[in-house]
Amino acid sequence: MPAITASYAARQPPAEQTEDPVNVLVTGFGPFLAKFPRNSSWEVASTLPALIPVSPNNKTPIHVHVHHEAVRVAYNHVVNFVPKLLPPSNPINPKPDIILHIGLAAGRKYFTLEQGAHGRGFGNIPDVDGKRFPDSQAEETFPCSKYPSVLKTSFDTSDVLARWKANLGYSSVEGNASDDDSPDVRLSPDAGNFLCGFIYYNSLAHYYSIKEDERPVAFLHVPDLTYSEDKLREGWDVAVALIKALVESKRYNGVIDKDIGQDTKKRDVEVAQADDKVTQGT
Repeated sequence: MPAITASYAARQPPAEQTEDPVNVLVTGFGPFLAKFPRNSSWEVASTLPALIPVSPNNKTPIHVHVHHEAVRVAYNHVVNFVPKLLPPSNPINPKPDIILHIGLAAGRKYFTLEQGAHGRGFGNIPDVDGKRFPDSQAEETFPCSKYPSVLKTSFDTSDVLARWKANLGYSSVEGNASDDDSPDVRLSPDAGNFLCGFIYYNSLAHYYSIKEDERPVAFLHVPDLTYSEDKLREGWDVAVALIKALVESKRYNGVIDKDIGQDTKKRDVEVAQADDKVTQGT
């Protein structure tokens, strides 16, 4: 766990304006391969602060609720888990305003905010129980007559990325990690066809079934960080910066999908062209 610094130990300054706290619910995954007995997503999630206090650069107090245990890397577990995790079933009071799932993309060296997920294609890679989730089962769970085959977060991800980079000290939105000596953070169009994409689609579909145009769910992919305490600390900083960015973006832009009236199936084309599918990782 990151050491407590003076800024976190100090008394919280009064807010310039009275604002209600924003509640963010976070999950991370458990181990899934012998090669990765420690899943970086859970290593990061489980050490996040319970409070991100008001500061000159953070006008809104943020309460962070980390689910008490790592999510099992299993399809059937996730199908049953998500409806209990999310409102209205989750007993957290007040209910979470934002959901952030964190997962491991072992083949990457950078961090990504995923823009969406697809509801099919989970029949190829077995989970930790040796089970798959074939398209026939997906159709029973998320029938195409009710759910789009691709769902995207209703956060303005370009706006979130800009705020995320600013929180990490980038000189500009167009800046890159090598120029700014900052963690490499990017957008990615699709969370992949294993449990990361699966839990993301399940959560997006849950909100879609309640209110089609409002899906306050985000997904952060982290690389393997477990080989270095410094890299784990970097992952922690990245996650905190993203949480702040999501809250800031929600504060100014909301999380309403302004394009919901269009044919959502047309989005499949964009996502299908993604050049960075995650084929191994959670």
